[in-house]
Amino acid sequence: MFESIAANVRVLCRDCGQPMHIIQQQELDGTYFVLVTCWQPTCLLRGFTLSLDRYQSLDRNQLEVYRDMNRFGQLQYVRVDGN
Repeated sequence: MFESIAANVRVLCRDCGQPMHIIQQQELDGTYFVLVTCWQPTCLLRGFTLSLDRYQSLDRNQLEVYRDMNRFGQLQYVRVDGN
């Protein structure tokens, strides 16, 4: 029976400390991996979706590159809620 990996995982954003949005993605072989995204409006890591393994492996300098993209870049997409 299918068990949601995302339901059993809680990840806090390394920038703002708030819980991240978690989804699981199925691979062709039937296994799953977890993706995380911070959607807090004031967070400098907002909007970047990464695999949980990749996110946890980012060092301080790599995190700063993502922050700079939010500081100085233009949004490439906007999350639209169903409301």
